[in-house]
Amino acid sequence: MSRSVLRWAVLGTASLALSACAFVPPNQNAAVLTALHPARACSASLPTFGRFPTGAGAGSDAYVPPDAQIAMGNDGGWCMIHFDFAVRGEIPVIAPLRVTRPPAHGEAEVGSVGRSMRIAYRPAPGFAGTDRFTVYMAGPEPWDIPVHVTVTR
Repeated sequence: MSRSVLRWAVLGTASLALSACAFVPPNQNAAVLTALHPARACSASLPTFGRFPTGAGAGSDAYVPPDAQIAMGNDGGWCMIHFDFAVRGEIPVIAPLRVTRPPAHGEAEVGSVGRSMRIAYRPAPGFAGTDRFTVYMAGPEPWDIPVHVTVTR
């Protein structure tokens, strides 16, 4: 990944060992997030997203929207996405998260634990199928993060 791409990248699950000034204190909803019982079958991802300089001049940045995916079994546990966010080559920042469109067939929890932002989902008992919800990430680069969920029994 080039330096210019890394400057605007969200680094999924990668943890950078750098100290940073955060936009909000770490540990938004941390007590709840760390107490969640994990699902036995969980695959969660949030690929790199952001605005990336193309080198073609002002206003020509490439836009790569976020698209989170969760695939899990329904055993009463939670499936969680961990991610860091970096803006313009800065060291990772923590931005407040909130659910703006709740899931129809389960529940979602969001926040941060230390310097890792987290999005968690648990399906309703007995539910199998698809669900989706939207998380808003505030901060210097606000984003709506759609989360697409597939639940199996």
